[in-house]
Amino acid sequence: MLMKGHFNSELWGLACHPTKAEAYTYGRDGMLAVWDLKTKRQKVYSLIGQAGDALAISNNGKFLAIGLDNGTLVVLDSTTFRPVSKKGGRPGKAIQVIKFSPDDSIMAVGGHD
Repeated sequence: MLMKGHFNSELWGLACHPTKAEAYTYGRDGMLAVWDLKTKRQKVYSLIGQAGDALAISNNGKFLAIGLDNGTLVVLDSTTFRPVSKKGGRPGKAIQVIKFSPDDSIMAVGGHD
């Protein structure tokens, strides 16, 4: 394979790992990808299957939070991509921004509304 990346629609979700040379991306194609910043190659990807615009990684690097266009918030383990938590959506109210507090005790989520 010569090249692989997001293929459909727009890419808005981007987060850099706090301690590793890795970046995470999530787009409206429903694909979560991990990129090695040193080699400039995709390391791994997973199809979540729902369009989204917001992505954040916790300061300790353990959790990924994805904000979906249907208003759902999904929190994943950053190494296995297994769901840790999922909060139901509000149709038509896309999540646009996610931020973790410095000590990771609070996660703030902002919606399109």
